[in-house]
Amino acid sequence: MRKPKSFLRVFTDTGPLAVLAVVIAMLVGIVGPASAQFFNFGGFGGSPQRQAPQRGGGWFGGDFFAPFQQQQQQQAPRQDFSRAPGPAKRDTIPERNVLVLGDAMADWLGYGLEDAYAEQPDMGVIRKHKTGSGLIKYQPRGEPADWTAAAKAILATEKPDAIVVMLGLNDRVAIRETVTEKKTDKKDEKKDARGKPDAKPADGKPKPDGSTETAKRDEKPVDAELSPDDAADNDTPQASPEKSARSGGGVYEFRDERWVELYAKKIEELIGVLKTKGVPVLWVGLPAIRGQKGTADMLFLDALYRDGAGKAGITYVDIWDGFVDEAGRFLQKGPDFEGQIRQLRTADGVFFTRPGARKLAHYVEREVTRLLAARSGPIAVPIEPTTPEASVAPGQPAPRPMAGPVMPLVASSVGTDQLLGGPGSRPAAVDALAARTLVKGEALAAPAGRAD
Repeated sequence: MRKPKSFLRVFTDTGPLAVLAVVIAMLVGIVGPASAQFFNFGGFGGSPQRQAPQRGGGWFGGDFFAPFQQQQQQQAPRQDFSRAPGPAKRDTIPERNVLVLGDAMADWLGYGLEDAYAEQPDMGVIRKHKTGSGLIKYQPRGEPADWTAAAKAILATEKPDAIVVMLGLNDRVAIRETVTEKKTDKKDEKKDARGKPDAKPADGKPKPDGSTETAKRDEKPVDAELSPDDAADNDTPQASPEKSARSGGGVYEFRDERWVELYAKKIEELIGVLKTKGVPVLWVGLPAIRGQKGTADMLFLDALYRDGAGKAGITYVDIWDGFVDEAGRFLQKGPDFEGQIRQLRTADGVFFTRPGARKLAHYVEREVTRLLAARSGPIAVPIEPTTPEASVAPGQPAPRPMAGPVMPLVASSVGTDQLLGGPGSRPAAVDALAARTLVKGEALAAPAGRAD
């Protein structure tokens, strides 16, 4: 009968010892790097490697919080598209300048005009804009308070050949009407007092209570619109040397009837200041913006600008059709001024890309060119004086000159504001035969010798 092996002899035999060594080596190979990574043991198992950042971490696995972290990474800060790129430096000084006034839209318009005049060294652009301004409020605090005052200060230092205005994006807010005070001098009160029957005599002593003037004063009718206290105050004489009356006041929301009246007055005031410079003034309408309400607001404001420009006699530049589709909806991508399909508007749906700004400037550029050409006179071309030829026979017509007067083709040929065909206009010379045939419809007489 064999004796059982002792416990220590199991570990001394060759077979079990080899198996145990392999198991220990595997455990060291697996647990060693993991423990070194967990406890940050340097130099274990070779040179330390740079650890990749763990997304989730913790005891729940590395990818547990990955969707939440990806969402935070996607929420990048919004880009500000309200500011156009700055003007590029030019080597030459332009002979003519176009002054652009307004808000952020005017900034993009000026950028587009600079691109349009890049190949015309004689034309320059002066940008004078306030990004968050409007006709209602120029800036939150300080001077100037509105664009009318700001335009006066700008025109005092600039000498433009044309003025372009584009603003209104920030005017969709309420208007607070200021309270006006009308003051009259004490001399006017004395004049009124002399003409009234209840005026006091020069010595300052009141007349007897039973006088006719006192009875008439007591019988003076009380204004029905005044309260009893106001009516009593109205009868008492004013002790102050000046008399003031308050009128106006109140807050009116966007699109209210009174809001429209006050806003139209601001448009009129600004145009009046710009016209004092004696150069062409152009008011550029607003384009459609993303959203049904925003597009409707732009249409509403454009109607006010069009009416104000028409009443003041300045040029209104309509750009609406260039930035909407066939159904009149906002157009993010469309044809540029050359007909190529480009991205016209920025991601916010309000401002412009470079092709969009260039297309916007195309509408204004052609109007500025037309107005500046109309202001220029006829071009004088030096022509050598023609001398009569000696070989011309007497009684024959004189030879035709080498060149006649040169006139610009884009200039206006009408020198008066009177309508053609209106009262007082000279009738145009009309051939009698053409009038009888084309106007009256009479048939031509058949030539002699023909059967018809």
